[in-house]
Amino acid sequence: MSDIAALLQGVPLLAELDTDTLGRVAEHCVSRSVGAGHSLFRAGDLCRGLYVVESGRVRIYRTSLDGREQILHIEGPGRPVAELPLFDGGPYPASAMTIEPSRLLFLPRAAFERLYRSHPDIAQAIIRSLVSRLRHLVHVTETLAFHDVAARLALLLARYASEGRASTASPGGGVEIQLNRTHAELALEIGTARESVSRALKQLTRKNLIEMVGRGRIRIPDLAKLRSAATGG
Repeated sequence: MSDIAALLQGVPLLAELDTDTLGRVAEHCVSRSVGAGHSLFRAGDLCRGLYVVESGRVRIYRTSLDGREQILHIEGPGRPVAELPLFDGGPYPASAMTIEPSRLLFLPRAAFERLYRSHPDIAQAIIRSLVSRLRHLVHVTETLAFHDVAARLALLLARYASEGRASTASPGGGVEIQLNRTHAELALEIGTARESVSRALKQLTRKNLIEMVGRGRIRIPDLAKLRSAATGG
């Protein structure tokens, strides 16, 4: 299996395809490197195809009329970008921009449509992926509406720990997560100011709900306790 096919196999939409099919999909993909701040697309643009992050990070966000941003996702290596418009033919519902120098795979929409029509068995994988996105957006809306900054940050950290992509078991018990995010990026993701994120981190630390164990690394001694504190349980 080629490196590109191996990367595609980690994409939820394509994970159930056999090796030969993945190889054919890989033949339609184009890989290129871009710098930080490169715009992949803007909300309202027509969908051109599917992006997959090979390396680096991509910010998916919405911008209000007064210029404020709300981050919906930050996608890292192995993660797809902009699956939804592939199916309904509509425009991109959000914007995407690289946070750091990145390498991206691009699968044109026409090639994806041929794949979808010839492999209807991947419909279940597609549905699961879209439902996961919907659950996340509902969670974002609820978090912004009903929780203060410290609680919103605690819920975000708990979600990162549960996802497993950036978390590891801590030698002293609990879970450690590698954030790979600045305070400003965290602030955008939970709808607040950078200074408020700094205060919230200190507040969670004072309550022994988290520990700062290194640059960008946070230890959560008790994940259930963190979630309970965030939701008022």
